[in-house]
Amino acid sequence: MRLKGKVAVITAAASGMGKAGALLFAKEGAVVNILDFDKENGEKVVQQIRETGGEANFFDTNLLDMTEIKKVIEDIYDNNGKINVLWNHAGTPGPSDLEEVEESEYNFAMDLNLKSGFFTTQYVVPIMKQIGGGSIIYTASIAGLKASPFSPVYAAGKGAVVNIVRSLAVRFGSDNIRFNCICPGLVETPMMEKFLKRSENDNLEKNKQTLLDNIPLGRLAKPKDIANAALFLASDESEYISGINLPVDGAYLVK
Repeated sequence: MRLKGKVAVITAAASGMGKAGALLFAKEGAVVNILDFDKENGEKVVQQIRETGGEANFFDTNLLDMTEIKKVIEDIYDNNGKINVLWNHAGTPGPSDLEEVEESEYNFAMDLNLKSGFFTTQYVVPIMKQIGGGSIIYTASIAGLKASPFSPVYAAGKGAVVNIVRSLAVRFGSDNIRFNCICPGLVETPMMEKFLKRSENDNLEKNKQTLLDNIPLGRLAKPKDIANAALFLASDESEYISGINLPVDGAYLVK
């Protein structure tokens, strides 16, 4: 088991990529702690893990409330005595365009895509220092590496995530805390439609086909593709890898 004996925290793991990661991490031996708004589906993921012999806990957490996140992290540490892996996965497509964006929409997107992960990291780093290191993973996007026609707000937030990872990898390397970033392309999740059909004028199938035509591997990513990348970065197999931004995009960026 590649994560045997490790305690993992994953934000936004009630569905999609985060759920796939939670199931995989548990299968590989980790005690998985899920932080999410979605209590109903989050508890279903925990039940699914437990039914297959894994260990998992769900924390009904407002990921926009930094005080609440801090308390949950403290509880996880008190219950387990360590946190070895943190996957900051929470995010939202956010508003599209530029002209019609409301300030409240902008703030929500930036808080969830950037601020939430930043402060969750702040709360976890002292724990990892005490136990001699750990692995912290962020979910960014290819939109953080290349211009996005769908959402400048999303691209701005994910671009910031890319550079936070680089900066923190340098800052905490001497503490044996690794920071890495996964940059998915388009993934078959419930969120996909929100990316491709932002307004009544957007054609979902046309936008999807345009992207498919530019993916050399000829398909969209599946949640398990992202989960597998996260597993590698969480495991000791990547113990000398830090500061990278890993595209999981079927070669879209390099075409």
